[in-house]
Amino acid sequence: MTRSIKYLINSASEKEISDHLNVCSDNFIPSLATYVNIKEYAKKIFLKSTRFEAFYNNNLIGLIAIYLDSNTKSAFITNISVDKEFFGKKISLKLLKNCKYYLIKQKYNEIKLDVNKKNSRAIAFYKKNEFAIQTSDKNNFIMTLKLDRDYNKELNDTKGHKYAYNFDFDIMHPFMLKAFLPFFKPSSLLELGSFKGEFTKRFLPYFDDITCVEASDNAIEIAKKELGNQVNFINSLFETAKLSAKYDNIVMTHVLEHLDNPIKVLRRINDEWLSENGRFFLVCPNANAPSRQIAVKMGLISHNAAVTAAEEAHGHRITYSLDTLERDVKAAGLNVIHRSGIFFKALANFQWDQLLNTDIISKEYLEGCFQLGQQYPDLCSSIFLLCEKGR
Repeated sequence: MTRSIKYLINSASEKEISDHLNVCSDNFIPSLATYVNIKEYAKKIFLKSTRFEAFYNNNLIGLIAIYLDSNTKSAFITNISVDKEFFGKKISLKLLKNCKYYLIKQKYNEIKLDVNKKNSRAIAFYKKNEFAIQTSDKNNFIMTLKLDRDYNKELNDTKGHKYAYNFDFDIMHPFMLKAFLPFFKPSSLLELGSFKGEFTKRFLPYFDDITCVEASDNAIEIAKKELGNQVNFINSLFETAKLSAKYDNIVMTHVLEHLDNPIKVLRRINDEWLSENGRFFLVCPNANAPSRQIAVKMGLISHNAAVTAAEEAHGHRITYSLDTLERDVKAAGLNVIHRSGIFFKALANFQWDQLLNTDIISKEYLEGCFQLGQQYPDLCSSIFLLCEKGR
């Protein structure tokens, strides 16, 4: 059923909103009809709010309505409602994600709402989604969610999920470098998103001029202790970074999926930072990796390209496949000159970490997985596009 649910913005009519609120009235505490005129409230929502909607069989079954203050860059949620028949389908969560992403792109700073103190179910939902109680009156809590991204927090491990596994450091990094080496140009290198410098240090034997742009100041501090003055670190967002040079090699590995506006950043790479004959090395986790497809069949995630709760906590915004990655690259004006995959992978990262502590996996087996990935890129752990500057 969840795959048949359509999520839209500002699509519902005034009547559809009114009918939906009437159906959901008793889900509110107290009942919505006891403190508003639903017909008039629906009209106000229709005329003055921005709406995030869920439809099933052309019926409005979920609604978040927000009022926007463009001066203070603050949004106020006036309504969250889901038809009781669809409870348990995570519709509220999906609508809230859509709302958050919309507001982040519009450069809003916070979301506010008020909730009845007796509505423990709603309060628990908001707290789980990082709303904090700001103030309260006799009957209600006023809760706030800050939308400014905390890039240091996104690097932290979460319960049951690490930001980076030994599999990433010991297996993926060497094989990514192996995939890159035939295409490197002997000159400068720009790494966009260096984490704590684990991959950066692998470039040192090949380049004397290395610059890294990283949003997390904590990550840069750790990287500097390891790499010292061998690398020029710039603490900045890619969207606002000021780089005076152009680079013959630009590397972005497992970063694009974190960006709020990936095409905008890719366009900066093409237009501003990549030299005339330079090359851009882009690697992203693959939605169609067998490990993810198995997770779908196990019911752990809804579909191959889903962004899991753990991934979202680490700042993921999208899960790419080869076709969607190339779509965004071309939209930014870059030319794709080589497509490949890196490492055939049927197990999750935590499973690989356990195996790597045994003698079950040999170097020959790992090399076989890398070579098989060249044959079946769509079944790799990561997908790799090599790009040149668009004319």
